[in-house]
Amino acid sequence: MKRNSKLLLLLLFGFMFSFVSCTDEDLDDLFGDPVEKFLGTWRCEEEGSISGGGWNYQVVISRNHQNSAEILIQNFNLQGDSETARALITGNNMTIPRQQICDDTIEIQGSGTFSNGQVNFSYTTNTGATLESFTGRFYKP
Repeated sequence: MKRNSKLLLLLLFGFMFSFVSCTDEDLDDLFGDPVEKFLGTWRCEEEGSISGGGWNYQVVISRNHQNSAEILIQNFNLQGDSETARALITGNNMTIPRQQICDDTIEIQGSGTFSNGQVNFSYTTNTGATLESFTGRFYKP
C-alpha cells in the first residue's frame, strides 16, 4: 500500500510540472492588449491572383476607438491613405469581416495571423466584375 501511494505521489508531481512551461510571450498574450502588437506603420508586400506579385507599399494600422478589439488599416489594398479597412483582433488572429471600401465599389474579406513580428494574411476583393485573391504580409523594416 505504501509503495502504491509513493508511486501515485511521484506521478502527481510529474503531472504538475508538465503544466509549468509557459513562456513570457504566452503570458503577454494572456494578460496584455492583443491589439497593441498590430499597431503602427508597416510595409505591405502582397501578390494578387490576377494582378500578380511585386506589390510593396505602406499601411498604417490604428486602433478603432469605437471598438477596442478592432483595428483600422489605412491604405488597405493600395487604395489610398483616405481608405481604411476594419479587422477584428483575437489573440494573434486578425479577421477582416466582409465590408465595402472605396465608396462601396470593392467588397473585401479575409484573415491573417501575427507571428514572429509580422502579419501573414490572405483576403479577397470583389468589384462586381472581378473577384481576386491576395496573399501577403505586413512587416516592419
